[in-house]
Amino acid sequence: MPQGLTLGAPQSLLTDRAADFLASGPADAQTLISHVCQLPGAPLHVAEHMATALFAGHTRFARDASGRWLLRDALAASAWSAPLSSDLARTSFVVVDVETTGTRAHAGDRITEIAAALVRDGTASVVFDSLINPERPIPPAISAITNITSEMVRNAPRFGEVCDQLLGVLEGHVFVAHNAGFDWRFVSTEVARVTRRPLQGRTLCTVRLSRRLLPQLRRRNLDSVAAYFGIEIGARHRAGGDALATAHVLLRLLDGARDCGCQTLDDVDALVRGPATKRRRSRRAPALPHSATDDTSA
Repeated sequence: MPQGLTLGAPQSLLTDRAADFLASGPADAQTLISHVCQLPGAPLHVAEHMATALFAGHTRFARDASGRWLLRDALAASAWSAPLSSDLARTSFVVVDVETTGTRAHAGDRITEIAAALVRDGTASVVFDSLINPERPIPPAISAITNITSEMVRNAPRFGEVCDQLLGVLEGHVFVAHNAGFDWRFVSTEVARVTRRPLQGRTLCTVRLSRRLLPQLRRRNLDSVAAYFGIEIGARHRAGGDALATAHVLLRLLDGARDCGCQTLDDVDALVRGPATKRRRSRRAPALPHSATDDTSA
């Protein structure tokens, strides 16, 4: 039975090597994996997957806002969060999509699949993708939309089993989703249930940003916005396909935000919070006939 990727537990020998290497300072995923796993020249997406699988959620490691790995003890002493309010080009984002048993995160509905795509330096790649056992049946109406059935998630990990790895993926990045409030409610509720601690951080909603930058669109659902940019959704209503498509939408929207003068994440936040741009409607000719005295010959 096909299942989504489940990230493995950290390995002690490799984490010891990583800790020794990072003692001299932060390193990007490719450099770290090249040293720790002796894989020079590993492609970026492969290195990201491997680093996340080995080190995400581990108590010894963390990631800064540019996505580099470092020792957690060095995090407090570093200016790791500065890029979030400085140069937009240096800000890293993690685009999240969840599939669920329903729409009520605080009333018993649970996550059935979750994926995260990292957006940094103008590129996007999925770094986490897993089916989740929601520990309750999936309604047939939901399965008809997502094609995720109770049988598919029967042997999938529970959220608590992947929570540490997921937190490692999210750490240090801006949380992004299409209709971010929905995904944030589910993820933060699940994290609080497992850890008894609130999930905190900056969020960005691509629906709200598209309202400001694409006022001409009648609809701003993912299908409409992706179609406008010519972005193909590989697997609609599956977390991995939707997260990657949203990540590419985000890249295009950020280009539009820069065209509007946004240079920092704070500028983007201000743009999103600004008054909505109303879509211009074409005027129709009046239905009533002209008066006989009107001169319409000019």
